[in-house]
Amino acid sequence: MSLLLCIFLVSGLPNLVKATDPRGVDISGDGMVVTIGQELPNPMILEVVDEDGNPEEGVPVSIRFISVPPQVEERYVSTILCDTTDSRGYAVFRFHAGDIEGEYWLEATSPVTPNKVMVSFTTLRKNFLLFLLIGLVGGFALFMYGLNFGSKALTRIAGGKLRDVLWRLTKNPISGVFVGIFITILTQSSSATTVMLVSFAEAGLIKFVQTLGVILGAGIGTTFTVQLIAFKIFDIALIIVAIGFFMMIFGKRRTIHYAGRVIFAFGLIFFGMKVMTDAVYPLTLISGVTNKIIAMGERPFVLLFVSAIFTGLIQSSGATMALVISFAFAGLIDITGAIPIIFGANIGTCVTALLASINRNVEAKRVALAHIMFRILIVIIFFPFIDKFATLVGYTALSLPRQVANAHTLFNIFSAILFLPLLFPYSILIKKILPVKKVLFKPKYLDRTLISSPAIAIGQALRESLRMADIVQSMLNRSMEVIKSNEEMERLKIIKDDDMVDTLEGNIRLYLVNISEEEITLELSKKSTAILHIIDEFEHIGDVISKSITVYLKKKIKKGFIFSEEGLKEIESLFTYSKETLRMAIDTLATFDNSLAINIAKRRKEGRRLLSKYHDSHLDRLRKGLQESVETSSIHLDLILDLERINFHASNIGTYIIESK
Repeated sequence: MSLLLCIFLVSGLPNLVKATDPRGVDISGDGMVVTIGQELPNPMILEVVDEDGNPEEGVPVSIRFISVPPQVEERYVSTILCDTTDSRGYAVFRFHAGDIEGEYWLEATSPVTPNKVMVSFTTLRKNFLLFLLIGLVGGFALFMYGLNFGSKALTRIAGGKLRDVLWRLTKNPISGVFVGIFITILTQSSSATTVMLVSFAEAGLIKFVQTLGVILGAGIGTTFTVQLIAFKIFDIALIIVAIGFFMMIFGKRRTIHYAGRVIFAFGLIFFGMKVMTDAVYPLTLISGVTNKIIAMGERPFVLLFVSAIFTGLIQSSGATMALVISFAFAGLIDITGAIPIIFGANIGTCVTALLASINRNVEAKRVALAHIMFRILIVIIFFPFIDKFATLVGYTALSLPRQVANAHTLFNIFSAILFLPLLFPYSILIKKILPVKKVLFKPKYLDRTLISSPAIAIGQALRESLRMADIVQSMLNRSMEVIKSNEEMERLKIIKDDDMVDTLEGNIRLYLVNISEEEITLELSKKSTAILHIIDEFEHIGDVISKSITVYLKKKIKKGFIFSEEGLKEIESLFTYSKETLRMAIDTLATFDNSLAINIAKRRKEGRRLLSKYHDSHLDRLRKGLQESVETSSIHLDLILDLERINFHASNIGTYIIESK
């Protein structure tokens, strides 16, 4: 050995390096990944070369473990393997991986070389790719569940106030932006906000032009959760889950219970992020994988397209961003590759609003179209400047996950600033693309997406009930006009209107039944039950008019009957009384005022008294032989009986409202 060292000292000391093949490709095996308990697929190869890079044969090389997982330290601490270089200058070492996951570091030395070489291999659990997929999907499921669970809890806390906020504060586009930010932070989803806008626009709670500012704000609001995720709060995720859980279980007050739900949901969101981040970590250990994934940033259009499709399928841009940040924490993506994914997520999130607008009126469709067109236009504007945008974002933070979150926020802020001055002409463009078309009669205010918010949904059912009441009231008013005018066409229109009453009654009933399947307070349950009974009364009134009164009118028109002067006055008197009861009933339904309800309920007795009085008066005229009374007797008594029935059903509405208190 000393002779060999002397020879090298005279000719120049060789170098110990990682082995390469004749093409210069690294074949040392450094950084290999293998499942536990398996032999490494390739040997570790070190190479000894002279000053000119030529291989040195017959040089002794030894290698030993210098760092292993703690559980296996004793087995490897004294392991030293030796070999002598062959004609290629290679010293070859084979290893059997340990049965514990982790990194194994080795140090190679030679007595004739001045340098040392470090190499390593990593062991992973068996079927680690399957566990990676399970972790990714499971973490994603936890994230999505937390997102939806928290959204429902926050919406419940807000209750019907969201409608008032939208109506009062969206008349100005700038205030509309802030409303969009606020509501999206509450719902934790820009998709949920735009679906709400679609629903409210169809219900007439908000005008189309008012929704545009809210859409801009929704894009900014959705970045709130993403910003929280990027702060790596998931290290304490389980503590947040525990706090929220105990608040839900032991919180006796409603506000504490729902606040616990929100905290619990945020904990699940962050824990889902932790599971996803831990799941993808093994990919960073596999040689070349990181570089290949990062290299996808060179194909931004592909990333944008895939991101848009994926976000559209899961209907959550926040979930897509969570995956991107998971990859950022693992170092599997750079900011240049993340930006096209952000663009795609902003387009894909519009799918939810588009689906929600199907089979809705033109106002709802305009909201969905405005949303998707806005997102596509802004991406087209930004896409050519991805590199410059990435450079700008790079100045905002040193941490890659923070850069990704900031890119998402800045993109939506810049979008709002750019489009805010153009909202009015933009609304005109959308209206030209989607002009108003005549549609078949259907419920106007019943929105199934609001059922998960019972307070708002019951309010919508009430509005539809009032719409039904207006149709019934119009039928009653016109029936009296036909009594005087004998207009056959008008009589037929009254019959046709009853079909609308039946349509609304069936839809309102089903809607209220669906609401009752949700978690609902006793107060709302009583109100829902009262509305169910009330629409039944309106439907009965409609049937009395269309199936009874119009039949008598047909006979009167066909045979040319004329009521006696006294008889017509009595019919008009009872008609006026019943009409007034119906009007009062509608007013009471609109306000649920208990004092009004009591007054209506009392009118039932007076209606019966009037019926008895006018019935006897008609019989008196018959006994006197009055010709008009004799001719109209077949319809006169039935007509006043039906008018009393209308008064009876209308007065019942007051009783149901009293019982709902």
